[in-house]
Amino acid sequence: MGLFDAPEPVGVEIKGHELHCVICRHNRFHRHKIRLDRAGLFTSEWSDPMAVSYECANCAYLHWFMPQ
Repeated sequence: MGLFDAPEPVGVEIKGHELHCVICRHNRFHRHKIRLDRAGLFTSEWSDPMAVSYECANCAYLHWFMPQ
């Protein structure tokens, strides 16, 4: 998928709460799945090597979440 093929940003709900960017308070995001071992972040055998990030469609700040 190229840069201009990206899906439209969406609203996100986390545990019953609408997500708003901590920087600009925008409420639309692009979702990304990230393999933590590929991102160069520490992982161990007991941790899940995947995380989800929501990139603010306004300021591009990344909000990271670990799967539960």
